[in-house]
Parts: sequence; C-alpha cells; structure tokens
Amino acid sequence: MNGRRIAQGIFWTAFLLAVPWIVPDEYVLHLIIYAGFFVMLASGLNLLVGYMGLLSLGHCAFWGLGGYTSALLAIKQGWSFWLGLPAGALMAVVFAFLLGCLILKVRGHRFVIVTLAFMLIIQLVHYNWVGLTDGQNGLSGVPSPMLVIPGVGTIDFFSKTNFYYLILFFCAVTVYVCYRVANSRVGRALAAIRQNENLAESVGISAFRYSMIAFVLGAFFAGLSGSLYAHYIRYISPDIFDFIHIVEMLTMVLIGGRATILGPVVGAFIFTILPEALRFVPNPFWGQSWAPGHLVQSKALPAELQLMVFGLILLLGVLYMPEGLVPWFSRKWRRLRGGSPAEEVRSA
Repeated sequence: MNGRRIAQGIFWTAFLLAVPWIVPDEYVLHLIIYAGFFVMLASGLNLLVGYMGLLSLGHCAFWGLGGYTSALLAIKQGWSFWLGLPAGALMAVVFAFLLGCLILKVRGHRFVIVTLAFMLIIQLVHYNWVGLTDGQNGLSGVPSPMLVIPGVGTIDFFSKTNFYYLILFFCAVTVYVCYRVANSRVGRALAAIRQNENLAESVGISAFRYSMIAFVLGAFFAGLSGSLYAHYIRYISPDIFDFIHIVEMLTMVLIGGRATILGPVVGAFIFTILPEALRFVPNPFWGQSWAPGHLVQSKALPAELQLMVFGLILLLGVLYMPEGLVPWFSRKWRRLRGGSPAEEVRSA
C-alpha cells in the first residue's frame, strides 16, 4: 500500500511539473493559474464551511485585503513582492481576528448577515477611499514578482510558465496544511463542534477557540491568494469584493465536496475550466433557419446557451451528487473494489 502511494505521489508530482509543456497554449495555462487562486480560496473557506459548518459570506473581503495591501505596498512604497505577499496575508489575518472576536460566538443567520455586511463595508471603503485606492478605477501597474538568485540570475514571474510553478507551490502548501489540520486535533474538534456544539463544549472543546483557528487560517490563505492574484493580473479594483465571487467559492466547495481535502481543488478546476470548455461545443442549430431569411451563423454555442448548459450541469451535480464529486467518486471506486458500506461511509 505504501509503495503504491509513493508511486502515485511520484506520478502526480511529475505530471504537475510537466503541465506547462503539455498544455496546448498559454491561454489554457492562464486558466490553470486562475483556478489555482480559487484552489487556495476554496480550501481555506472549506475549513469554515465544510469542517466547521459555518456559512461565511465575507471570504472575498480577506481576498481583496490581501491583494490591495500587497499592491499598495508595491506601487506606493516600492516593496518587493516577497515582502508584500506576507504583508497581505497578515492584513487579512488581523481583520479576521478582529472580526472573529466579535462574531464567532453567534451562529445561524446572524453570523451569515454579519460576514456579508463586513464584506460590503470593506468594498465601500475601497470604492470611496479614492486617495489611497483610486476608487472604482482600481490600481494598475502592479509589478510582476521577480526572484533574484545570486550566482544564478533573475526569475521573472511575468512568464506564465514561471508563474504556474509559483502558484503550484502555494496551492500545494495550502492543500497540505489543510490536510494536516483536518487530520489533527483541530480537525476532530471542528467536526465535533459541527455535529453538536453544546456536547463538544461539555467535554472541554472550546468552540470559540477552534472556530477562530479555522476563521483566521482561511483568511490567511485568502490573503495569500489575493496578493498572488494582484501581482499576476497586475491590476486590482473593488470588483474583487463582488458578491458573485463568494457564490463561486461556495459552489466550488459544495460541488467538489465539503469537508474533504480534494473537494475544493476539484470544484475550483471544474468551475474555472468547464465554462471555457463549453465555448468549443459545436452549435447543433448552425446553418438552420429559425425564421424566414434568418440562418444561425454561429458554429459555437451562443453565450446564453453556454451559461444554461453550465447551470444545468451544476444543478444535476447538486441533485444527484449532493455530497459532492469527491465523496461520490470515492464511494463508487470502493464499490468497484469490493469495499464494505462501512468503509464507504468512513471514506466520505
């Protein structure tokens, strides 16, 4: 068993390192990099939503705070990316800690409303503090990361290939840390709190303490992702706080499988890659007349149909795989291998 796992680890490591040489063009590599940002975001959010069972709508605030902090320090203070990156993560952690002290003792709809209000307040501040953030115009000219290695040379991460390896490293760190947390005393405490908070408190598990750990750690990864995002696209605006982004993150967690390690990873790639893949689906009505003198000219599916198909796929996924893709495929795989129902429940 250990030998097989080592072989699988070697295979996947080699595959991930070879991706820039496998993908057909830079646009596909760009999509993979973009998915990497959401792997970090969804994995951090999964600690709270999946393992803790708390629905937070304020995760975008930490993403934006990390991005704006790093971008402002780079543009206005001349800081390097390698200093701005931890500064952005630290800013997200500070705000998460302060917010957590106020709201982590409440549950249900009150928690949801307060996290949403926090995100909206942060967005309004960035819209209206024009002297610092340039308001709606955002900040442009954010420098790309560069790494100077004495005796070797300079690595410019403006290259998509180089940035892919950078985001791959941080995604690997994020997933590994989440794995260790989920399989530690913290993860077991979060599961106990999710199942029965009063019972967990009665046996000495501090719901506030472990909630704070999950909340702050999720914000830390969001801040890192925001900083990487700002330096990758070299621009950041208050649109990063838009509500649609938190909907996307929650969808990634739920579609992939909440309270699983690979669920947010799978969900992030599906949500990022699938809409683009639908652009290449041929239009079955091409060349046909929908009215006298009106022929369907587009060989590809219209944008409206693409969105409808994408939404239908997500709807079917939720209906027929409510626990998410990763637990569903895990159970199917165990059944094919002759696993017992008890093993299937434990694996999910």
